[in-house]
Amino acid sequence: MTITALDHLYVETTDWPASVRFWEGLGFGFAEQWGSDGHRAGRLIAGTAAIVLAEVAAQPEFTVFFAVPDSPGLQPTHWGTRLARVTDPDGRTVALEAAP
Repeated sequence: MTITALDHLYVETTDWPASVRFWEGLGFGFAEQWGSDGHRAGRLIAGTAAIVLAEVAAQPEFTVFFAVPDSPGLQPTHWGTRLARVTDPDGRTVALEAAP
C-alpha cells in the first residue's frame, strides 16, 4: 500500500463556536456536519485540504502545516520557506507556509 495524498486532519476542540470561526477565517467551509450539542463534528474543506473538526472534553497538541501563497506577514525560515504561526482557540499552533 502506498500513501498518495493527505486525506484530512482530525482536530478536536473544546470550544466549538470559536474553532468554527477560526477555521472559517482561514478559508475553510463545511462540506458536512453531524452530531448534537456537546458532541458536534463536521468536515471542513479549503481547496484540496480537509479537516474533520470534533467537539470533545480534552485536546491533543499538534502542529499542522498548510501551504499558502507568499504574502505579507510570512517570515523567512532557515530552511528557505516563508512561515507564519497562528494559534487556534484551544491553544494549538497552526503553521502557514509558502514554498520558495
